[in-house]
Amino acid sequence: MRKTFNLLFICLIALYGWIGYQVIHTTDLPQCQPKGSLSDVAEEVIAIPLKTNGHCSLNKIKMIKRDREDIFLVSDRQLYHFNSSGQFLGQITAHLPGTRQPVELVDYAVDPVHDRLVVIGTGHEVYYYDYDGQLLFQSILPQDASWKTFGHMAYYNNHLWTTIDLVNSENKQAPSIEQWLYKFDLYFNEVGKRKLDVADLGRMDINYKTGTEIAVKNGHVYVQAPSLQPAHILNDTLYLINSNQLTITEDYAKILPLQIGTRFLISTHYDPTLPERSYTFCYDQRRTKAYHVQGGLDDNFYKTGKILELQSIDLQSNTYCYYKSGKELAYSFPDLTNKDNPVLFIVKMKA
Repeated sequence: MRKTFNLLFICLIALYGWIGYQVIHTTDLPQCQPKGSLSDVAEEVIAIPLKTNGHCSLNKIKMIKRDREDIFLVSDRQLYHFNSSGQFLGQITAHLPGTRQPVELVDYAVDPVHDRLVVIGTGHEVYYYDYDGQLLFQSILPQDASWKTFGHMAYYNNHLWTTIDLVNSENKQAPSIEQWLYKFDLYFNEVGKRKLDVADLGRMDINYKTGTEIAVKNGHVYVQAPSLQPAHILNDTLYLINSNQLTITEDYAKILPLQIGTRFLISTHYDPTLPERSYTFCYDQRRTKAYHVQGGLDDNFYKTGKILELQSIDLQSNTYCYYKSGKELAYSFPDLTNKDNPVLFIVKMKA
């Protein structure tokens, strides 16, 4: 009799949980637009044509970071330095001193306090450069046998933060992979760490991009990875809001599908091999209105077409960037050719 009662009690809890999930997901849903333009979310967009010369000819660029008037970006695993006018100031990574061996970059962080760049190479070596590209010194990452892969690195509050996939071998028959957020000092001495779990979205079968990003809200660090299930993104956002999971605390250990800006919650993902999974999602917390656009927002500032890759350029997720090249620039930059460097666009989100 007691077992029957316990079983009925568990079933009742599950039923109420399911009903609660359906209520959250089917009532008072905000308006969700399948189309959207950059002006719907952006206050201003600044175009920076990256100057082309014999020392700097770029194709695709990524990992764009900024410190005041200094802009850094990566192309073909090399790190370049421009100013806010697009003037080329130098290539940071080139050849190792006294060798012809190139430095191939995996990731880097900008240390604005010391005007320094912390670069991780393909062999787990660490290089410290000044903004002029002068190699200050180099070292090696700590060696931990349980570390499998490093995520993207970020500088915040005089520390370096990164996610690391660890191999948990407690069960030797079936070792598992765990994701941890590490806090290091500027020389990769461990200061703290915490195990990460995917945020509770009120549903099973959660799939997100493996490459995580570091972000900051109210002075606290959290981890974001865009959802690979865009059909769920609006419902997931509402669930996170209603369950109060977007309040970031000092020891926050959830992987969120959203970047939390002052006004907008944003998730954007681009996969050229699976275009049906490429999307930009923006939830306007002030107007309780959402834009969920497959393929990206339309650039109605400079008429460059859809913005396939919208990248956050600040940890607080209020400034984003994208780049365009070639024919996409014909309307606003008719003098540029396919041989010229891309144009970088800095997007300031509405407050």
